[in-house]
Amino acid sequence: MYLIVCVLLTLSGCSRPIVQADNPSAIPERAYEPTFSTAIEVLRDNGFTIDRRDYRFGEITTMPLGSPNLFEVWNSQNTTNEQAVESTLASEQRRVKVRFTRLDTAAEPGSAEGGGRYAIELEVMLERLQVPTRRLAGSARRNVFSNLAAPPRDLIDKGVTGNYWEAVGRDPLLEARLIRQITERAVSNP
Repeated sequence: MYLIVCVLLTLSGCSRPIVQADNPSAIPERAYEPTFSTAIEVLRDNGFTIDRRDYRFGEITTMPLGSPNLFEVWNSQNTTNEQAVESTLASEQRRVKVRFTRLDTAAEPGSAEGGGRYAIELEVMLERLQVPTRRLAGSARRNVFSNLAAPPRDLIDKGVTGNYWEAVGRDPLLEARLIRQITERAVSNP
């Protein structure tokens, strides 16, 4: 156990450099359809399952995808070693939302673009599993195990009746990588 903790702490200091990408990125109106389709392909290629795709309103959402632990080196969803350590020590998942919004309605005079522009914005939300029933209460064996099955009374009074996913924050590194993959692939495959 001690060896595992040392390895985890050692690896957490070796993170990859931050790669910047514009989020949101502007695309010409004529690139809307191929970029929308490419976004779905890129999300699927990265292991996400599409939950909702609304071409008319320009929105794509995914089902939650469990974050890989430190020992799943083949899965590149974690962008830093710190994320791999965190997802090893706690249950985490990510959801992705892609939004296309119109920036303007007409091309500027003399523009070769021919039409308006859209902004593609990508958001990766990181969530962590909260388990309020995991607690120890009492010193006798019967008291400890009988209390593990139900949440504490104060949480029930607040409306928490079981396990739930809590939003921890956004994952800007995965956002940058996905938006870069989408825009590069959409440009190379017109």
